[in-house]
Amino acid sequence: MENKIYDSEIEACLDSFCAEKGITDMSKESQSVWNAALMYIKKNVFPDTKQLKSSILFKNGIGAMSNCNAYDYELVDHICDIYIYISLMNDKEVSINGFSFLTGISRDAIKEWGNGNKKLSDKAFKIYKKLVDVRLESLSGKLATGKQNPVGVIAILNHFYGWNSPYAPDANRHRTALSAAELPRLNEVKTVEIAQDADRLTDSGNE
Repeated sequence: MENKIYDSEIEACLDSFCAEKGITDMSKESQSVWNAALMYIKKNVFPDTKQLKSSILFKNGIGAMSNCNAYDYELVDHICDIYIYISLMNDKEVSINGFSFLTGISRDAIKEWGNGNKKLSDKAFKIYKKLVDVRLESLSGKLATGKQNPVGVIAILNHFYGWNSPYAPDANRHRTALSAAELPRLNEVKTVEIAQDADRLTDSGNE
């Protein structure tokens, strides 16, 4: 029941944000406006991350019962699915930053989940992996639809996912560096060609 409440609250809050800002089609708004909408939802639906913490208690090092400050990963995973759904429906990038804007869970904490430390559950790692994998899908999907200038999207894909594209700044820097490194070899080739030309002239004169 609690999960369904969050479903309706998040969607209702997004509708309220759009109504307040006069937005009729969020898919046409910038990523910055989308991030602002996520912050708006966080303020109204997740004002305190304590509501995302686990209610299961364990004995800590001094014998007291505690939730060890762990998140309810089942609940967080469900909210992650909602975040991914509304992001894709509005043609927006899925990211760790975006999920942090929505939930208030720090980016450092989410990235720590990616270290593979199981702690109380391996669900945390799966949430991190989902965010990383779907980010790639959300970005490559933008290229497939062709609704915007691809240069910025390709640059992100190149930087974070190793795409090799001439449109990406990193690729251009790499190509320039290679050209500079090759200059000495090009000079060596030119020297050899000049020497060969001189030999041919000498042979021609002897004839």
